[in-house]
Amino acid sequence: MISFTRIYKGSNAELIAHKKTRVITIILLAFAGVIYGLDTSSRGDNVNPSGLGVFIYFAALVPLFSCCTAVFKDMHDIPTADVQMSMPLSSAERYFSRLLTICRIWLIPFFISAAGAFLLSAMFAGAHYSYSKDYYELLDYSRTYHPGVLMTYNLHMLLWFMAAVLFIIAVTVVCQCCIGAKAESKYLPVMLMTALSIFAPAMYYFITDSFADVHTSGEPFIYSLWTFSALAVDFDSVRDTVLMIVNCLISLGVIYCGMFICQRRDARTVGKPIVFPLFFEVIMAVTLTLFFVMFHTDWDSFVVMFLAWLGSIILRIVVSRKNFSFAKIGIWTGMFVGYYVVFLLFMYVAFLTGGFGAITKTPAPSEYEGYRASVDIDIEESWTTFHSGSNDYEELIDTNFDLILNSGNKEKLQSFVDSIAYSASRQSRINCLFSRQMFGGSVLPGTYYCSVNVRVTDEYDEDYGYRYGDTIYRAKFYLNRSDAENLAKLAEELNAGY
Repeated sequence: MISFTRIYKGSNAELIAHKKTRVITIILLAFAGVIYGLDTSSRGDNVNPSGLGVFIYFAALVPLFSCCTAVFKDMHDIPTADVQMSMPLSSAERYFSRLLTICRIWLIPFFISAAGAFLLSAMFAGAHYSYSKDYYELLDYSRTYHPGVLMTYNLHMLLWFMAAVLFIIAVTVVCQCCIGAKAESKYLPVMLMTALSIFAPAMYYFITDSFADVHTSGEPFIYSLWTFSALAVDFDSVRDTVLMIVNCLISLGVIYCGMFICQRRDARTVGKPIVFPLFFEVIMAVTLTLFFVMFHTDWDSFVVMFLAWLGSIILRIVVSRKNFSFAKIGIWTGMFVGYYVVFLLFMYVAFLTGGFGAITKTPAPSEYEGYRASVDIDIEESWTTFHSGSNDYEELIDTNFDLILNSGNKEKLQSFVDSIAYSASRQSRINCLFSRQMFGGSVLPGTYYCSVNVRVTDEYDEDYGYRYGDTIYRAKFYLNRSDAENLAKLAEELNAGY
């Protein structure tokens, strides 16, 4: 049974060993809180946080990373492991005592700093704008200070920053549990955090741009799921607030799972660079996938593939230590090719499914609310099917028309967009299209390129009339001749009906 008393006493012993890190953290967070509180301003619904204060808070993430690696020193340092193993603690108790030490060194000072920053900003955020008493009485809502607006923003800022903090702790702690050498405990967590931060958005944009170039008014939830990319969020969006909460919960779940990994460690694994080979292969898979995406983004960048191969070989040589032999280079090269084949197979599945169904997404019915819609549609023979430099190609339709969005036209427009999505989902039937999207080259004659853009507005400008600034649907895809003719006919009927 886990004893909280033993966990707390184990944490006390850890605190003594990491006194310097604790002092540096407290100093940085204290300065960050004071500067953020005094330099943040607010007026109306706008809040201008202190750039320097936010920067110092991010600078404090460096000692957080150092703390996470230092408290797990017994995982890769034999003398420290001997001391830890001699303590009357179970593996789970040692794990939680380390987490408690991280909380006491970094998280508790951070929450105290955040509370001070909140209090100071509430006191001084409105003092950056000074007006005479008579003039102040004439100001409207947008030019006065509102504490409620500031505190809501600060709470979102706290949640936003905690998502990043817990992400760092989760990745670093799990890496420490899977690594037995000091050098790898430093650079592999950084490498994995960087790769994870880029992985989701890079894969999303590559797959959608190649196989499902369809965009509606919202980004998918997975775009910023458990990644540093979640820092690019909108504080006013309920969806992004939920996203940050989900990211925090995922990080807490990963931290908890680290306990089960830690229980599988013993003194015999200390000093071994990679304790669990599967963990290292996960890092390699994520990192190499990013290089493969870079290669296929620019078809001529064979240097990227060479650097990916060379980097993977060097990294494997480093972690192999004395077990290296030249024969293994051939094995590792075969593994590199295997990863690339798996990547191509994954992308082929994405091609067949239209970006795993992304190509069929359409705007929600509420997105069609407005007074007027503008539809742009262009269907022409793909430039890769005719001789370069020739203007002799067929254009089925290239038109722009408007619709007054009464109830009948809304239904017609929704039906038209649904027909576009259905037609787009059939592009996977076009021969040679996958190879063209992945490696360049041409598609077969009779292939047509389609571009559709639908915008809706209810705003009127006296000088320019109705402006079409809200794009609710945009799609670019390929069609065979029969599907292209059918879609062109539907567009002409919708235009003629209006």
